[in-house]
Amino acid sequence: MEPSPEEISDPFLEDIITNEIVARSNAIYPIMEPSPEEITDPFSEDITNEIVARLPVKSFLRCRSLCRAMRDLPHNPAFVHKHLQFSSQRNPNLILTDTICRDKGNNLNTLYFVHNEETPNRYSCHKVNLEKPKFQEFRVVGSCNGLICLVHPTKRYEIYICNPCTGEHIKIPRPVSMEDRPGDIVVGFGVVPMTNKYKVLAIVNFPLHNDFNPFHEKVFVHTLGDTGWRFKDNTSVLCLGHSVCKAFVNGALHWVRGSREIVSFDMDTEEFDVVPRPQLELGRGSFILRAFKGKLLILNTSFADRIEIWIMDDYGSVESWTHIFTINEEQIGRNIRDVEIVCFLEDWEVLMVYDHRALLRYDLQMASLSELIDIGGLPNRFDAVAHVATLVSPLLTRDGEM
Repeated sequence: MEPSPEEISDPFLEDIITNEIVARSNAIYPIMEPSPEEITDPFSEDITNEIVARLPVKSFLRCRSLCRAMRDLPHNPAFVHKHLQFSSQRNPNLILTDTICRDKGNNLNTLYFVHNEETPNRYSCHKVNLEKPKFQEFRVVGSCNGLICLVHPTKRYEIYICNPCTGEHIKIPRPVSMEDRPGDIVVGFGVVPMTNKYKVLAIVNFPLHNDFNPFHEKVFVHTLGDTGWRFKDNTSVLCLGHSVCKAFVNGALHWVRGSREIVSFDMDTEEFDVVPRPQLELGRGSFILRAFKGKLLILNTSFADRIEIWIMDDYGSVESWTHIFTINEEQIGRNIRDVEIVCFLEDWEVLMVYDHRALLRYDLQMASLSELIDIGGLPNRFDAVAHVATLVSPLLTRDGEM
């Protein structure tokens, strides 16, 4: 009987599956390599792919290096999509970045991949080696289906898309000419769920030196596989500042505009909209957005002593907003102003970063906290974003194929 995804996520079963695949590889392709006519596969290709698609990327890549039959699977769009479906059902991993100041004001950023070992409070941390010199300084501004969007913090029109697990990456052309003297830029990254087209959004601010309207915003969209950008006629002033989108829900990017409004950008229609929010009681700050199981979440961080969590059960319906949890400072035992909720796990647990130097795991239902202290290789200070480890390649055509 075909095992369920929950059974495959067990690390012990994972080793059994890995050993089985390696054993099959050795049996099918011995050192003396018989002719294809002499090779008999005890399992069909479909069954093999169904099993392998359930492996985490880390295990798949290990098996792939030993099994010739698996080497072409990352180039099979159907297999990559099936693997993505199973990977998305697991708890997310984390991508960390740290910053080291160098001489003459230059910085050096390092990328880390924190892998969820499918066992409570068991994580591993590995440095991601990006060989291109352009990656020496960057910010992670988006993560979608295993691909992350990197932007240079000062040369903000240097944009890359990469898969930190496979090492594949591409450079995105600049949306505008630097001769036009563009100002600030907001970059978003996401996918059209129905077509698997990955898109980069750029909202560019052009200074006008006008007291009544000091700037003019222009919107551009780039589809991975295209050679350039498309200008989108935009009549509204978005004023997103330097916001980073951390909630990709319902096929749309989401930001908080000012301190009161949720703005969305639909990756399919390429249109902006305002998403209704609940009647929040706001303190001296604002709120931030996250996503969990395809639903939009509000984290009301405007108070000095607590974080309120709201969920939108029916996307677009203001009546469906529900206050589900409150995290009080005494439950955390730390200054809650220094706590950032990065992502939500199964069974209503969350991963937090405290003061850019510690990872916390908090059970919302039990109000219990644990610090993840046995992670070797963790940098001293870092920022974190949620990440799903997949085999999706940034080297895509416009139709989503490599």
